[in-house]
Amino acid sequence: MARTETAGIRVIYDGRRWGILLAAVGLLGCQKAATSHVPTGQDLPIPVQTVLVKQRTLTRGITVMGTLNAYEEMPLAAKVDGRVVSIHHDVGDRVVPGAVLMELDATDYRLAVAQARAAYEGELQRLKLRRLPESVAEFERHLSTIDTVAQARANWELAEKELVRAELEAERGVGSQQALDAARAKVKAARAAVELAETEARVLWANARRLKAVLEEAEQRWEDTRLRVPTPPLWLAWSALLGPAGNPIRLAVAQRSVGLGEMVRAMPVTVAYRLVLDQILKLRVAVPEKYRPQVAVGDRVELQVEAWPQRRFAGHVRRIAPVVDASTRTFQVEIEVPNFDGALSAGGFAQARILSPIPDTILTVPPEAIVSFAGVHKVFVVRDHTARSVTVELGIREKGWVEVRGALQAGEEVVVSGQLRLVDGSSIRRKE
Repeated sequence: MARTETAGIRVIYDGRRWGILLAAVGLLGCQKAATSHVPTGQDLPIPVQTVLVKQRTLTRGITVMGTLNAYEEMPLAAKVDGRVVSIHHDVGDRVVPGAVLMELDATDYRLAVAQARAAYEGELQRLKLRRLPESVAEFERHLSTIDTVAQARANWELAEKELVRAELEAERGVGSQQALDAARAKVKAARAAVELAETEARVLWANARRLKAVLEEAEQRWEDTRLRVPTPPLWLAWSALLGPAGNPIRLAVAQRSVGLGEMVRAMPVTVAYRLVLDQILKLRVAVPEKYRPQVAVGDRVELQVEAWPQRRFAGHVRRIAPVVDASTRTFQVEIEVPNFDGALSAGGFAQARILSPIPDTILTVPPEAIVSFAGVHKVFVVRDHTARSVTVELGIREKGWVEVRGALQAGEEVVVSGQLRLVDGSSIRRKE
C-alpha cells in the first residue's frame, strides 16, 4: 500500500510536471503567433527633419598668407655731426613731409655760413655785381662795366687814336719813324692789357661762382642740423589730386634712436628715426604656380587678421612677379591694402583670399546633413517619402553651410536629423 501510495504520488507528481510543461509550450506558441503579426522596424517610417538644398552665388578665391609691410619705410640719419639740442616728435606721432623731427647744435655751421657769405659778397663787389650772372652771355654783357676792363679798353682806344695821329704825321713828313713805331707798340700793349683785364674778370666771375657754391654748401649744412621728414612719391601723387591741404597721407614715427644731448655722427651713420607710411600697406605672398592663370593685376582681395576676426579688409593685386621660384614653385604677388583707419599694423600676419572676377553658382546644405564614412561623403535626399542616398563632393565651407557637388538640385529636401538610422530606400516621415 505504501508502495502503491508512493507510486501514486509519483504519478500525480509526474502528471503535474507534464501539465506545466505543456502549458508553457502552449503559451510560447501563442506569443510567437501574436508576434508574427507585428510590423518590423524597417516597415515603420523613421522620423527625420529636413531642409532645402540652397543655391548660392560664390566668388571663389585663392587662399594665401603673408606679412603686412609698410608702403614705405624710411630710416633717417643726420647728414652732419652735432649734439642733439631739441626733439620735436616721438614714437607714434603722425607727421607730414617737411616737419622737423629733431635739431642739432648749429653754432659752428651758422658761423661757417657767415664767413662764406662775406667772401662771396666781397667777390661780387670786385665785379661790381649785386647778383651773380647765371650764364656766360649775361656775364659778357656786364664785362665792360668792370673797372679794370673799362680802364684797359679806354687805354686801348687812346692808343688807337695816337697811332692814327702818328701815321698822319709820318705821311706829311713831320713825324719820325720812331714815334710811329712807339705808337704801334702802345696799341699792341693796350690790346694785350684789355685781354688780360677781361681774362682776370672772367677768373673773378669763376671764383665768385665757386664762393657761391661754398656759401650754398654752408647754408645746406646749417639746414641739415634740422632733421626733417622727407617727401615720399605717394604723398606727391595725392597732393596732385587733392592739393596739399586735402592730402590724407601721413607718416608714422615707428622708432626714435637718439636722445637729448647725444652726439650724432654723420659717419658712421647714426640712424636717428625710422618712419613708416602705413596708411597703405603691402602684403607680399607666394602663390603656387598652378594658380598663375587665375591671378591678374587689379583682382580684388579679402584679408583677415587675428586682431579683427570678424572683419574683412579689402585690397587688390598691385604687382605680379614675372618669374616662378624654382625651389618653391611659387610666384610672388604684391597686394595693396588701404589702411586709413589704422586698424592694421605693419609687420602683422594676414590671411588673404585672391577673389576670382567671375562668380560661380553653387549648391549648399547645412554641415549636419553630411554623412561621412571612410572618406566618402553623402546626403539623404527625400524623394516620394523615401530617403535616397546621394554621394557628394565637398567644396567651400562657411559658417552654416557647405558646398556640395553631386546629383542634387536646388530646392530638394535633405535630411539633417535622424539620418544615422537611414539606409538607401528607408521610409521616412517629417517631424512636426
